[in-house]
Amino acid sequence: MISKDHLEEAIRGVIQEFRQTKRIPNPAAEELTAALEARVEDLFEREEFSYAEVEDSADYVSRLRNEAQKKSAEGFLREIIAWQESRS
Repeated sequence: MISKDHLEEAIRGVIQEFRQTKRIPNPAAEELTAALEARVEDLFEREEFSYAEVEDSADYVSRLRNEAQKKSAEGFLREIIAWQESRS
């Protein structure tokens, strides 16, 4: 599960690695960390960004695919029926 704290910790780790290898100088690294943490906070507060706690991710993805395919198939059948009705 991805939590806000876990994501922020990962961000800090990456930036610290860049700071230690001198790829990002210290003042910029601290500013970047703060900016990214603020962005993560904003994303987790917005309704559009969410996550679901799932016990079996393969089953979850499989169910999502099946639902999407079912909706697509039903729509296709409606189109065929409408076409047939327009031809008769």
